[in-house]
Amino acid sequence: MSSVDSKLYQYAVQEAQAAVELDENGHYRQALNKYQRAAEILIQFVQYNKNPIMVRKCHEQIEQYLDRANVLKVHLSGPKVRRGRPSSRPSEPKEGEPKAEEGEYSAEEQEIIDSISGTILTESPDVKWTDIAGLEGSKQALREAIVLPIMKPNLFTGARKPWSGILLFGPPGCGKTLLARAAATECQATFFSVSSADLLSKWLGESEKLISSLFKVARIKAPSLIFMDEIDSVATKRGEGHEGGGERRVKTQLLSEIQGIKSGSKKPLLVLGATNRPWDIDTAMLSRFEKKVYVPLPDLTARVGIFKIHTAGINMALTEEDFIELGVRAEGYSGRDISNVCREVIMIPIRELDMGGLLENTDQEVIVRDINLQDFTKTLKKVKPMTTDSALDHYEQWATEFGEY
Repeated sequence: MSSVDSKLYQYAVQEAQAAVELDENGHYRQALNKYQRAAEILIQFVQYNKNPIMVRKCHEQIEQYLDRANVLKVHLSGPKVRRGRPSSRPSEPKEGEPKAEEGEYSAEEQEIIDSISGTILTESPDVKWTDIAGLEGSKQALREAIVLPIMKPNLFTGARKPWSGILLFGPPGCGKTLLARAAATECQATFFSVSSADLLSKWLGESEKLISSLFKVARIKAPSLIFMDEIDSVATKRGEGHEGGGERRVKTQLLSEIQGIKSGSKKPLLVLGATNRPWDIDTAMLSRFEKKVYVPLPDLTARVGIFKIHTAGINMALTEEDFIELGVRAEGYSGRDISNVCREVIMIPIRELDMGGLLENTDQEVIVRDINLQDFTKTLKKVKPMTTDSALDHYEQWATEFGEY
């Protein structure tokens, strides 16, 4: 068996094991999709494998997976007698009977929802605007594009229509993901968190199918917010030498779906992209994002707020003037950089106790000293910002040419 064949078979086994686990836990629609997927992969596998024993074993597994899938189909469409489900070892089936599922969606809608549940994260984020220091301009842009159209739809009629696509761009660690989560929380929208790895599959046609299902589910669960992090990974400029046929099809499908939002969605549905490299994105994709919002490094007020957020609940010997001094010293740091500084600082008292041997006795009560300004100043000398001046110039130049502040 070649390495490619081996990987194909192992992938089928993983899908089958996932199907059995879902089946045992009562998630029958998701299990149905996994059984069918495992069978499809094994069908591909036997086309290239020449080992008769392996081929015969795979045919038996395929038959079991498809049989169980058919049983689940019958169960989900109406009450009838069921057969046992296959175990993770196909030759040893177990007896079991599904229980009835309840849902607010039709059978067809639920099947589409389940088709992305194992790949795309659907969540209800609990991030508020107050959890994000600074970025008032970015917050206002998102309120106008996402929150207000959902909360006050009567204001957006006629020519005043909400944006259907927004691109957040800027240096890494400046709060683009937090802004998206806060916007979804504010308007109580269904939040779909998607990364480039979620959308790309090595199986022919699988990525396009996943993208199509994602947008269908977003329409079903509207109002929805589809957040695509690092969108430059799947939306690079077309026609470049390293681009494959599969990548081009993914881009075409994504372009088509985003364009279809304008005419096909009755309830609010927004695509929010985030990138650290906006200049790498294809021009056609950029045009789909009607509003481009620059998320810059935090200013002084924001830096002070970030220091306070990431030291909350810790005993400190710092005054308000000390925090302002830290904000000044941390010029050029991103929110993530400041978070790393704070994490390092709040561990210093623990490290001192440990190095002094005071944590060896688990029964001995220890007193953790307050962190102070000196702890921060020492740490700031060691933890440097990740964004260079030349990179900032590049962002600001692109923002001047294509985006907004």
